[in-house]
Amino acid sequence: MNVKWARATFILTFIFAIVTCLIHFYKADFINLTVCTVAIHMLSSPKDVKPTQFRYLVAGTILSFVYDILWLLLRGPDMVGDDEEDGGMEASIRKFSLFMTIIGMVFKVIMTFVYWMASMRFEDIIDERSALL
Repeated sequence: MNVKWARATFILTFIFAIVTCLIHFYKADFINLTVCTVAIHMLSSPKDVKPTQFRYLVAGTILSFVYDILWLLLRGPDMVGDDEEDGGMEASIRKFSLFMTIIGMVFKVIMTFVYWMASMRFEDIIDERSALL
C-alpha cells in the first residue's frame, strides 16, 4: 500500500488542530496548538525544513501526552462531578472538554506515528507537496 504521507500528515494535522481547539473550552492545551501550527508551517514549506525537525514534533506530542496524563490524574475527578454553584452550564463544558481530552490523547498516539513517518519519508513529502501545489 502506497501512503501519500504529505496529504495524510496535512489532513491529520488539521483534524488534530480542530480537536485541540475543542479541548480549549475548559483546558489550556497550548503545547498541542504549538505542535499543530509548527507542523502546518513545516508542511507548507518543506524545502526550508530538515527531516530531523519532524522529530521535534514527535517529542512535543509525547510531552503533551505526559502533560495530559498528569492533568487527568490531578483534575479528572473534579471534571466528572457536578458543581451546584456553577448552575449546571459549566459542568457540561467540563465534561465535553474531558471527553475531547480523551479523544485527543488517542489522537496523539496516531500523530506521534504520523510525524515519525513524515520524518522517515521526508523525500516523499517534498515530492508530494510539489505535486499538490
